[in-house]
Amino acid sequence: MMRNEVIYIIFICLGLAMATAALKVFLINISDAYIKRNREDLFNTGDALAIKCRDIGCKLTEQIQIYNNYINSLGLKQTISCSNSVVSNASNNAIKFIIKYSDITYDMFSLERLDFCSTFMRNRDSLCNDMDELYEHVKSKLPFYVRLFATKQEVPYTICGVDYKLALVENPIFCFSYVSPAGKSKHNYEINISAEIMNNLLKNVSSKISKQGYATIQRNSMTNDLREAIKKRDNYTCCICGNSVFKEPNLLLEVDHIIPISKGGTTTASNLQTLCWRCNREKGNSIIGQDH
Repeated sequence: MMRNEVIYIIFICLGLAMATAALKVFLINISDAYIKRNREDLFNTGDALAIKCRDIGCKLTEQIQIYNNYINSLGLKQTISCSNSVVSNASNNAIKFIIKYSDITYDMFSLERLDFCSTFMRNRDSLCNDMDELYEHVKSKLPFYVRLFATKQEVPYTICGVDYKLALVENPIFCFSYVSPAGKSKHNYEINISAEIMNNLLKNVSSKISKQGYATIQRNSMTNDLREAIKKRDNYTCCICGNSVFKEPNLLLEVDHIIPISKGGTTTASNLQTLCWRCNREKGNSIIGQDH
């Protein structure tokens, strides 16, 4: 085959490829135009599902910027340069290490933002599933060429008047990265902050705040009058060693929680006992009690 003939064939193939691509783009545009032109009729065939998708989709669109701002303020989209041991430990306890190395704090500020992000992600995932179901519901109403060439993923969003960027929102990635001093060894652990991970972060912070609030209430319940009443009930005697102010006039007596507050103990007479300062220090956070 002559060189000119080879070049001619190449040009023919390129021309056919370009013509095919142009035809495909043309048909996609025609199909998308059909969807937009008949959007209202197609929406009505979707019944309650279309209404649900439209309402949730429009609400989420309004919340995207807030969601992104909260993700950034919580520090959930970043790469942490750390030691190799931290990378390994993070892979075994992702929630603990995300909280430790992010900007999450155990307060209402972080709790409210985690709750918002968790709800947003669950609703977005639910919307994507509903949009897929809506497409399956309305596709039988579409002409054959539209089903072939319409941008399938965008069809239900167009029908509902919802911005397709919702489907393109990616989960934040929290990455722990180790690079050896010489740069020869690298070890990364990436955590995809899914709706499930976000919910676990929310539960962790909520639980910690609840415990802190509980502890504050219990400690504030320990009044001077209550302390004196417990010492008097126990005859000013240590419930562990038996020493008392009668044996040692200057003995320092303290009122102790039999079951520590940190383990769910309450500031009630039945959970309180008199201890000398030595026994109280030795007892620490353990559970050592005496029936009264």
